[in-house]
Amino acid sequence: MDVYDNRNLCVHTSPGETSPGDCFYFGFLDTSRCLWQYGNMIRKGIVVLLWFPLTFLLLIVNLTLLAKTTQPASATNSVSKIATVDDTRKITATTDSSQVLGYSVVAGDARSLLLERFLKRYESPMAPFADLIVKEADVNYLDFRLVVAIAMCESNLGKKMPLKDSYNAWGIAVYTGTKTGKEFDSWPHAISWVSRYIKETYLDKGITDLKDIGAIWAPPSIENGYSWTNCVEKFQQTIL
Repeated sequence: MDVYDNRNLCVHTSPGETSPGDCFYFGFLDTSRCLWQYGNMIRKGIVVLLWFPLTFLLLIVNLTLLAKTTQPASATNSVSKIATVDDTRKITATTDSSQVLGYSVVAGDARSLLLERFLKRYESPMAPFADLIVKEADVNYLDFRLVVAIAMCESNLGKKMPLKDSYNAWGIAVYTGTKTGKEFDSWPHAISWVSRYIKETYLDKGITDLKDIGAIWAPPSIENGYSWTNCVEKFQQTIL
């Protein structure tokens, strides 16, 4: 029966006898086992040492991301200050100035300020009703500049009407060579009626291009190279 000797890592095949080959083999196994255990301890130590700095680093990253997510709330508050002249260039009503169908709402609402500034520049009697013009444009899905631009081309913003107290700044039912036309009770009445008239007469019938509208609104302008359309587009761009 073989006996294992812990002192010299040898195997005694019989009392008093030792196998050198067996002694070397078991000594090698024991050394390898010690080295493996030592390496395992080193790996665990490295993991423990790295865990604390990595945890601290991840904590800093999470706090940084959390701080950034709270910034948009305060940034959105600055949208309401669109009252400066430089900022007005950033406001868009429609993607195509020749299309009158469509509108956009701007926080503030800067559109009223744009119209009021334009109307006051030309001393229009409609200046106090800029808010109403924008409101009626939204209700009827119009470009907010359209009603004012048409009034500019038809009556110099209500300063040159066939009848002074008619409030008809858009040439409604004012035919060539005549000095009469549709009459309204007030500017609010006229603005609301004209806005609804454009929607029902043109937009609801699929007529959204200014050239097509101009051909009906002012037929003689076609022979002049769509002068009515060009005039309306020009002042739409002037407003914005």
